[in-house]
Amino acid sequence: MHYVICYDIENDRLRDRAAKTLEKNGCRRLQKSVFVAPHMSKKDLVRLQLMLRQVFERRPLKPGDSVYIVPMPNEMAAETECFGLNNAFPSLLEKKLKVLL
Repeated sequence: MHYVICYDIENDRLRDRAAKTLEKNGCRRLQKSVFVAPHMSKKDLVRLQLMLRQVFERRPLKPGDSVYIVPMPNEMAAETECFGLNNAFPSLLEKKLKVLL
């Protein structure tokens, strides 16, 4: 399962912490406030949600702030359309290659 994670967070410091948490957990930035978690297991999703909650416990979200985690099945990801020149979405969903030495 893929997940699209987007946020609208007013506080710069909190927004940076949320972005770093997402990146540390395998999420890839699609736009400034939109990330993709490709091929994320349910277990990894739960861990990510806990880590984000810990970030927001230190500095609570303000009334207008929000974070959305939207599930996207593989077949729906293939139907995604992009208008504009930044069509990085298909490459973000490719599985990582494992290198064995």
